[in-house]
Amino acid sequence: MQSITSGQPVSSPIEIKGTVSLKNGQILFGKVNKVFPNQMAEVQIGHQKMIATLDIPLRTGEKYWFQVQHPIEGKVVLKSLNSPDLTITGLKGTVSQLIALLGITLEPAATKLAEYLLANRLPITKETFQSALQWLKTADAAEVGLPVIKTMFIQQLPFIKEVFDALFTQSKGEPFHKLLSGFKQQLQDSGPGTRTAVKLVEVLDSLHVAKQTQLQQSGLQKLLTTWLNPDSTPDMKSGAFSLLQKTGFFPKGITESVFLENLIDGAEARSGIPENSAIDKLHRGLQLLSEAKSGAFAKVEEIEIAINRIWNSHDHEEAKPPIDIHSMRSKNISADKLSPLAFHLLQSAYNEAAAKNAVGGKIEVNDLIGYLNKDIVQVADSKGKAAELLFQSLNKLPEAQYARINEKLVLSQVLGADFQTIDFTNGPSVAHQLKELTKILGLQLEHALSNLSGEEMADLPKDLETLKPLLLKLLNEQIPAAIKEMAEQILNRITAQQILSQENGPIQNILLTLPLNLGSTQTDLTLQWSGKKTKDGKIDPDYCRILFYLELERLKGTVIDMQVQNRIIKVTVINGHGAILEKAAGQYLDILRENLGKMDYRLSGVSFVNPVNEIERDLRVKPIPFSEADSYSGVDIRI
Repeated sequence: MQSITSGQPVSSPIEIKGTVSLKNGQILFGKVNKVFPNQMAEVQIGHQKMIATLDIPLRTGEKYWFQVQHPIEGKVVLKSLNSPDLTITGLKGTVSQLIALLGITLEPAATKLAEYLLANRLPITKETFQSALQWLKTADAAEVGLPVIKTMFIQQLPFIKEVFDALFTQSKGEPFHKLLSGFKQQLQDSGPGTRTAVKLVEVLDSLHVAKQTQLQQSGLQKLLTTWLNPDSTPDMKSGAFSLLQKTGFFPKGITESVFLENLIDGAEARSGIPENSAIDKLHRGLQLLSEAKSGAFAKVEEIEIAINRIWNSHDHEEAKPPIDIHSMRSKNISADKLSPLAFHLLQSAYNEAAAKNAVGGKIEVNDLIGYLNKDIVQVADSKGKAAELLFQSLNKLPEAQYARINEKLVLSQVLGADFQTIDFTNGPSVAHQLKELTKILGLQLEHALSNLSGEEMADLPKDLETLKPLLLKLLNEQIPAAIKEMAEQILNRITAQQILSQENGPIQNILLTLPLNLGSTQTDLTLQWSGKKTKDGKIDPDYCRILFYLELERLKGTVIDMQVQNRIIKVTVINGHGAILEKAAGQYLDILRENLGKMDYRLSGVSFVNPVNEIERDLRVKPIPFSEADSYSGVDIRI
């Protein structure tokens, strides 16, 4: 936030007790109600009345344009800008006068801005008007930009372009998860990028959501990884092998040892395998094991030495057994001793392939999959079935209950480790996951930089490899225009959350939007929190208001409004299917009441509300920045 908050508001507010907040240089349209000696007068601005010092005597009952001057001994000084033009009436006439006073060219964009500022009684200076007009022209969306200008005034944010851009991007309302997934796709499609681009893809991967298409892309590979992982337990290995058989990738009805023996027997000569690749080493190792079955080796140890030579990229001839061993023709080594060696070969090949850079590693892993099953059509079908198995487990569909215990262990681990599912039945788990997401986005970067002690500086590299700092770094590199534009949009969305999560007197506001996985649905969770702070500066859990915004697959736009007053909680669910939700939720209300009671909260009630009409639905469901309703004006706001 330092680069943003270093900018100062154009003019500082002049607080007038009991009246509006005026700014030096601000232009006002008001009426002189009463005239007093010493050029003092009662002036009415909108509905507000104030006592002010006038620069020249003015007539009672007339309307004038005033400009706020520097105060003299704490008094408000108003300078008259012109004589009243009694032939001009109404808002349009007032707007044209204002634009003329500002010296701005009369044009539709300027007229619309002037009308909006006057109608909302927002402070007007020539500098802020010119800046706002230029920003709105660049944004080319006044219906979105004008409320942003209002938010900047109401919240007394620095009136600079960086703040406008951030809030404007936030207000356009494009789903955050779509921005992130689209940006990741652009980075991948652009080919080999800089280290920053590669790191960004990794960070975005950690935010990705388990959709069926993503499960299909890598689900089969994840099952294969579990089977070959040296750290997997025997149950996990057997479960993964069984699932690979269910997908049709491995033949059904055979044991793991029989599969490995068939793999050895099928190691015939092949062409087209890149020399010294992981697949080439695997193939030559399996050929050695095939020769061992025919008596080419006397001992298992000799086979291991030969395989190590291959794996260390020694010449293929050196890996062959000595002539005297060939001539001995010792008895065949049993298959039960060769199968573990074949499995070890597969592990080594997979580890080497997966350890390559993102693009090359993906190619080699796919080559390994093709080596294990040469039927291209069957492999494609297996990827679909692997995705289906994971999808069923993810959504706890009835079909998932037929999986064996060891298979369920594998499915659960793959989903938990690689597709970031959240157990919404476990409060601490949800809290931990949401905190991790805020770290990954880089929302805590500036706080960390300003509060790190010398000892904690060791963790700084981790903070610098989160989304926001990596985006800032990428924008300083030579990148395509399309990638730059999307990177700026995402950066603005993150910055907007930081800007709107601010203190306002004793009131603390928080706005947080996170990409979220709800079953197979990709959505955003937007949370708005507003409440008082305790004397020690911490959040007051006794008095606050929290709003959750969710766009759900079938229920569509949903708002949950939770109000806490003296630890008494009232919940309102706003959705177009209120009656259905109320019926479905009935069985859980007692559980909710009981669990809140354990935390010393009392549930006063849960109500389900249908928006009255489509316009209200759009307004109530769409998250909006904190407005004047949330601003602090000298008294505590009771929620």
